[in-house]
Amino acid sequence: MKKKILVFHPSLAPYRVDFFNACHEFFDAVFYFNLTNVSDQKFDQEALKSKCNFKCNYLTKGFDLFNRSFRVGIIPLIVREKPDIVLCSEYGPITLMVFIYKKLFNRSFKIYSISDDSIDNAISRKGLRSLLRNLICKRADGVIFTSSEVSNWHKENISRKINVMELPIIHNEKIFRTELTKSIAIANKNILKYNLLNKKVLLFVGRLVTVKNLHFLMRTFRLVKDENVVLVIVGDGILFNQLKTLSKTYSKSNEIIFTGRKEGLELLSWYLVGSVFVLPSTHEPFGAVVNEALISGCYTLCSSKAGASSLINSLNGRLFNPFNEENLLECIEQSLSYNDYLSGEISMLRKNKMPFLFDEKISNLLKNL
Repeated sequence: MKKKILVFHPSLAPYRVDFFNACHEFFDAVFYFNLTNVSDQKFDQEALKSKCNFKCNYLTKGFDLFNRSFRVGIIPLIVREKPDIVLCSEYGPITLMVFIYKKLFNRSFKIYSISDDSIDNAISRKGLRSLLRNLICKRADGVIFTSSEVSNWHKENISRKINVMELPIIHNEKIFRTELTKSIAIANKNILKYNLLNKKVLLFVGRLVTVKNLHFLMRTFRLVKDENVVLVIVGDGILFNQLKTLSKTYSKSNEIIFTGRKEGLELLSWYLVGSVFVLPSTHEPFGAVVNEALISGCYTLCSSKAGASSLINSLNGRLFNPFNEENLLECIEQSLSYNDYLSGEISMLRKNKMPFLFDEKISNLLKNL
């Protein structure tokens, strides 16, 4: 008989669907989400749900305060479902409530928490957030971190007793690449639409907000010597108009393309067009786009401040200092030299550049819960 797992998570996002599907297959799983959509990005939830093999339930009673969701009815759900495992997210109110209930009433279920912290996030936690993290990490049955580097930091700086586990924020590459194949026709249309033949494409995907460091990326890009390199920025956000205006002041203004926000096959098509992917964030708990770019075969330049830097090795990309233009420029020019110009239609996928497979990570994790 399968163990029963009760999962509490903030919201359903594209980069969690494969993990949740795997949990549903391995366990008798029940899922509850705090919010009906991600707080800082509005994904097409109906499209996401169509990819889920499980039912999405929502915690509807409660309130939001200081960007935190406070929900009620957690304890009755645990009493009703009688789980063997409760899987929570981070160190917020729900995790604390589950932890207190177990301790007060001596319940036998295990508690695990998922932490998306990068090293920088872990170090910078202060005050109440740090106290809650330390309390839960030391006493939970285990904490799932995104990399061995982050796991080791917690063992060395919080407690040797923490049962650390590892799972980066990753897609199932088999499913993702099947969808990539479906986007080839759209990619070829974009090549023609944006006049990208005989060009190399430096690609960014994400929200257009301050921490993504796009002013830095654009300043560095204008120093690239190759005149046949185009910077494509896929995304939307509060800086959209400001960045477009800024691009017009550069001599290379015609070589910076803003596509707006894309989802589904429209988004995947840009990973096929991109020669080199770049994530220049100054602060990034993980950065799921790095995994997406690597699965798509993009050579990837990743900020050393991003949690997803753990996915980069000497074969699939480079890390750079997101405050040093010379460092990024050297990375861009060297990586572009490895890539050919777009000489015609795309007909096949490039090789997956991820350093490991989804099934390897998932099977190891689920067996140890």
